[in-house]
Amino acid sequence: MGRPKSDNKFIRKDITMEPDQFRQLTDYCEKTERPLSWVIRKAVEEYLRNNVA
Repeated sequence: MGRPKSDNKFIRKDITMEPDQFRQLTDYCEKTERPLSWVIRKAVEEYLRNNVA
């Protein structure tokens, strides 16, 4: 039987990025003591706010 559906607030997706982007991102996360997922969500939020009507 399949996994039961949940009402989670977040959707999990895999992404692909260049190794240098990942290194910079993880360095930033360490410096700011923020989780990788939080930083990516904030970056997507800002991108959408600035680029999507």
